[in-house]
Amino acid sequence: MTPYTVIGGYLGAGKTTLIRHLLEHPEGQRLGLLINDFGAINIDAALISNANHNTVELTNGCICCSLSDGFDEALSTLLDFNPRPDHVLVEASGVADVRTLAQYGHHPGLSLSGIIVVIDSETICQQAEDRYVGNTVLRHLLAADLILANKQDLISEQERKDLGLWLSEKSPQSLIWPAQQAALPIEIALGVESRAQEQSMPQLDHASSEHAFAHPTFARWVWQMPYAVTRQALEGFLDHLPSSVIRLKGLIDSDQGVLEIQVVGARRTLRKRSEIQHEGQQLVAIGLNPHFDAESLDRLANDWLASITQA
Repeated sequence: MTPYTVIGGYLGAGKTTLIRHLLEHPEGQRLGLLINDFGAINIDAALISNANHNTVELTNGCICCSLSDGFDEALSTLLDFNPRPDHVLVEASGVADVRTLAQYGHHPGLSLSGIIVVIDSETICQQAEDRYVGNTVLRHLLAADLILANKQDLISEQERKDLGLWLSEKSPQSLIWPAQQAALPIEIALGVESRAQEQSMPQLDHASSEHAFAHPTFARWVWQMPYAVTRQALEGFLDHLPSSVIRLKGLIDSDQGVLEIQVVGARRTLRKRSEIQHEGQQLVAIGLNPHFDAESLDRLANDWLASITQA
């Protein structure tokens, strides 16, 4: 039986960083990864031994399958490999029901190891109270066997203590692991034990959130242009992003080389990625309906990222 672990967490919590960390430190384990896209993980070309269609084999023995063709097909691809992976990890999208994905761990040939939920230590409490996404966040916490409390460096010592108490109250069944840069030892990640068979899953109390049943509707915006842009123009675009954008990421070919953009709420990072060969502009943003206005983002991008390059 191949152990099966689900990695979940809300948008921008650090799931991709955790998966990259596990890929870089497999400790002899042959991992099978089901992930949303390869570009976000940025697998170094030197580590790839073979790549075809939506499957990448790494020199460290790990296998990555993209979920673009569907979950069942990707899972079958992994399990058909010879030798079969020692452990299967699946990256849930930021708004996915991790308990539903965990049910695949009961399929023939698999055994459910557990559910890891990555959280942003700085913003998790506010997210849990949000009328639109709070229910999603709380359901992640209730499903977790292990909570990776990421980005601990962004909060104070007192805030860490308060967060620990809050998590113990919201998710009493979970092991809590504080971390920076999602640095979870692989023996911990692969050693998580599911409590699904030990106890019934706790249900949300109506009083736990005034809007416990306000299910959010997420919207997506994609921007692609075939040419480069200046960093100044990119900074201007980011400075004017509306608050309705919860998460934005992408790669931009600029006058300073390839830049990786990561935006989570009010926080943003821009870093040079000289090891990546990338042309043009590629951005993806996620927000909540009805507040998310894709047309306004089109106009903003045209003002800052299109017109300046065409001048």
